[in-house]
Amino acid sequence: MRKARDLLGLPVVDLELGENIGEVRDVLFSPEGTFHSFLLERGGLLSVARILSRGALHSIGEDAIITQSRSSIEEYRDEVGLIRSLIDGDIHFVGKDVLTTSGTLLGSVEDVYLDENLHTIVGYEISEGFLMDLRQGRKLLHASPTIMMGADNLIVPDDTELTEAL
Repeated sequence: MRKARDLLGLPVVDLELGENIGEVRDVLFSPEGTFHSFLLERGGLLSVARILSRGALHSIGEDAIITQSRSSIEEYRDEVGLIRSLIDGDIHFVGKDVLTTSGTLLGSVEDVYLDENLHTIVGYEISEGFLMDLRQGRKLLHASPTIMMGADNLIVPDDTELTEAL
């Protein structure tokens, strides 16, 4: 497993020319919880967001993301509004509270764990607060179809148990 947050800030390198062509600013996911793309530049009033889609990746190393060429970078508009992001999108993971269906707060999402191929979310790193993190470490909420991601919270069944984070 690999934490999505560990990918933020990695340089994106063009394999043909060996040039740095961007930096990972966010990790985007499909509504089904599969890896969609890396956000390289956020859009603004006069600019369009740029992404590197999963299909354009050559490799994902410990220190850089490699793509076949600069032409792999695409303009991006989430016209449907369903794409989720790790940090900063309209629908994002980090900072959301995790509540049971009966209203018990389990903690807040600090990171997302991806499988080794970065295809699928396999879990969520949960913080129960600064002091609890220091005393017991962060927890892991395993990904499940029973988790409902709302605008402000992740809602989980009452019998959900957190395990030790990796």
